[in-house]
Amino acid sequence: MKKLRKIIALFAFIFLTGIFITVITINTSLNKSEITKEIVEIQKDTLYLLNTEKKIEVI
Repeated sequence: MKKLRKIIALFAFIFLTGIFITVITINTSLNKSEITKEIVEIQKDTLYLLNTEKKIEVI
């Protein structure tokens, strides 16, 4: 009976550890994608400003 409790406790520990690691991994990957979206938007804005500057110089 003691061995069965040890096996169940070990299984529960491994299961909870896996869930914890999965949650941390998902949170870090979601945080990284938000940063790249901001960088892309900034690059689009600067390209727009550069194009408008060229149009102003031509006129």
